[in-house]
Amino acid sequence: MRLLAALVGSALAAIAQPSSDVLLRQTFENDTGSWFAMGTGATLREANHALSLTYEPRPKQFAAAVMPATPAFPRFERMRFRIRSDYDTALGVLLSEKEPGGRYLASFWSPANTWQEIELTTADFIASDGPGDPVDPDRKLDTDSLTGVGILDLAAFISSLPNNPDFPVIINRPSGTHTIEIESFELRSTPGGRAGPGVIDAFDRGFLRWITLGGINLKLSTAGNPLGMRALEAKYQQTEGQFGLLVRQLSNLDLSKATRLAFDVASEQESTLIVALESKRGERYNMMIYPPGKREVFHVSLKWGDFEGTGKMDPGQLKSLFITDVTTATGGGPGVNTIWIGKVEAPSN
Repeated sequence: MRLLAALVGSALAAIAQPSSDVLLRQTFENDTGSWFAMGTGATLREANHALSLTYEPRPKQFAAAVMPATPAFPRFERMRFRIRSDYDTALGVLLSEKEPGGRYLASFWSPANTWQEIELTTADFIASDGPGDPVDPDRKLDTDSLTGVGILDLAAFISSLPNNPDFPVIINRPSGTHTIEIESFELRSTPGGRAGPGVIDAFDRGFLRWITLGGINLKLSTAGNPLGMRALEAKYQQTEGQFGLLVRQLSNLDLSKATRLAFDVASEQESTLIVALESKRGERYNMMIYPPGKREVFHVSLKWGDFEGTGKMDPGQLKSLFITDVTTATGGGPGVNTIWIGKVEAPSN
């Protein structure tokens, strides 16, 4: 009986104690802690044990929940929190370094009114290279040089993109007041799980690292899809002269030894998709693929030489991957379509 009591007591004590790798934990039970709102008209308050950031997403006017760096930052390897936005949008976490360092961004998709647990490792952050961003001399995230963290809606950046009459991509330009809620923010010292060599996305994170500029309903499909695996599900209207664009950042991945791009895709309707790659130097490489429709699994394997573009592609310099449906531009009729994309890889064989 004493042994049983001792075992129960030890178990309860283990449950009560925080994990040894937790460097910082904030539950926002009574206030916003050291977080504050940044941006014109943005406000931050504590509501139901969560940070509540209210703002109006406007072009080039960023609003963010910001926290100055604490003594925990130099040792952190993982960041974990729960988040919910009141509309479909791309969200980002921005880490800022002391001068002459840079800014580092990790982005993800936030479906409307859906709580997601986000876990990001330091390897998920890429150097932000916008017009006003400083250039980090070593192009490497240094956690011991961080000045703070910001969580923000990327609509301010996306909605400021100009229309391109040569390739009319749908761009979401939201209006009105919106809210982001953040719960249970943690910094941890142990590294997170890493994808295998050449894996761009296995869709095993519980949230999507892909975003859309507009016109596509995105979600993570965990079961019951035609691919029989975890996948990105994208539903959209095929409209003449308007194209929805899927985007996945690549510049934080080492693809220098990769020889091709491979993934599975299935489509409700017969469709024409453009697969495009952009390098860090701004070079573009394109390739068309033709999923047959009727949810048939279509295996894609594209060698770098299959892509059309200027000069020879250097996979070690790839920055972004884009996928868009251009069926209506190639003679197809308008209509609603859904595609599923599963396990995107860049193998070395």
